[in-house]
Amino acid sequence: MPQVEPSVLGALMEAAKNAGSYEAIAVVLAAADIDTTTAAAQQRDAQLAALRLRLSGTGKAQGFTGTLPGDPLKGRPASLTEVTADQLEIWSAYADAVSNPFVRGRLHHLLLAAGHGRKRDRVRGAAAGYLDAAALLLAAPERFPGLSRASECLRWAGDLARAFNQKDQQKRVTEDMVALVERVLADTEDNPGIADRLLQELRLQRYDITDFAERAARRYASDVHARVGFLKLLKVEPGPCRTDIDTQIVSALLDAADADINAGFRRHLLLTQAATEARDRGLSELRERAEMALQNTDPNSLGWTRMRCGLALPRALFNGARARIDAAADLRDALWRTTADVHQAMREQADDARVQEGLLRIPRTRINTAGPVQVTPPVDADDHHAVELQVLALDILGHLTAHQLDHIHERFVPDEAELITALAHDTVLPQPRARTLAHAFRYFWLEELDAAACIALPQVEQILRQLLRSRVPIVSAPKGADPRHR
Repeated sequence: MPQVEPSVLGALMEAAKNAGSYEAIAVVLAAADIDTTTAAAQQRDAQLAALRLRLSGTGKAQGFTGTLPGDPLKGRPASLTEVTADQLEIWSAYADAVSNPFVRGRLHHLLLAAGHGRKRDRVRGAAAGYLDAAALLLAAPERFPGLSRASECLRWAGDLARAFNQKDQQKRVTEDMVALVERVLADTEDNPGIADRLLQELRLQRYDITDFAERAARRYASDVHARVGFLKLLKVEPGPCRTDIDTQIVSALLDAADADINAGFRRHLLLTQAATEARDRGLSELRERAEMALQNTDPNSLGWTRMRCGLALPRALFNGARARIDAAADLRDALWRTTADVHQAMREQADDARVQEGLLRIPRTRINTAGPVQVTPPVDADDHHAVELQVLALDILGHLTAHQLDHIHERFVPDEAELITALAHDTVLPQPRARTLAHAFRYFWLEELDAAACIALPQVEQILRQLLRSRVPIVSAPKGADPRHR
């Protein structure tokens, strides 16, 4: 084992005073004046390599890799496998010589990962170093970095003690983490991220975090994302009703969205998350509330910049659409000819009995008149590309159908009575409702498109219910019952 160079050891300990990170120590050590001997230079290089390697992985699979992007190695090893035997010996010598626990813990940890020395000694040396370092970091002048690094040291120590079954050190890790959580929750400044990391680690230590998670959810109620995170932590613990926690999660997101009615895109994201969470947790009423709010979102409130580009459909498509109307024998035949699918992507696949044909195959969450696509698709959703193609086909169909309706008006110039006769159907559209739908067509031809849509949509929905009644269960409230209690 090499002799420790006093000038390098002194510079290392001086650099480690009040330092909040290994990189901060490395920067000071690299600029320090040391003896000009070859041994001193080699030992400083070895320490800089140790300080600039980054921990990755957990438990017995932990390793160390090169520095973060933009932080030049300047010839230092890029991974632990590139460290020489001489450098390992230098680390071993300094692990016994340094007095700073932050540095000592890292050196023992590196030597453990490299398989140098007795494993038990390295495990205990690294865990003890990190535990002692946490107390020093909490006393650092800069409050938040100290808290963050201390929680990180406790996590490293806990991971080592748990992976290598060091019961006494596990107990100390748990005690120190509990004390730190109490400190963070009692602090006047908000540190939800630190509290979350500590609680997750305590859960791994098999500590019951129910009380802490409940307190944290209340403590950080003003930060909806933090509150939701703590509620999710609470859900994995035994005890409280999971449905109640699910409801609290979605309600917190909805309440935050309601409070930020003018928040634009942030409100949109909150509602989208609420709808997704409600869907995944089977909360249909809350999902409907979120989706209704999304559908009522004004796209102009999102703060987006609209980018438009002209897309001219081939003239042959419009000519073909007109030809179908020209071939109609009468008004009724012409109207029916506007309902045919125009793209293979909108037809039912022969080998897929799960889906309905035509437009009914498009997931409702992919169509939104307010603009943005709503609700994250479930894991088992239809192929994304196929759905995109279906939506595009629907858009093209809309343009072609509008063109056909205009041509119907040009060719037949129907009055209200003629429209009612042509639209009426004994099964799905009796005459009173046919009259209402006829009004929608007349508004369309007057270019009163909003009025036409408002009148037509309820009638079309009722037609679809009638057509699907034999294949899709339609749940209705008993006569006189409150639909909200279905």
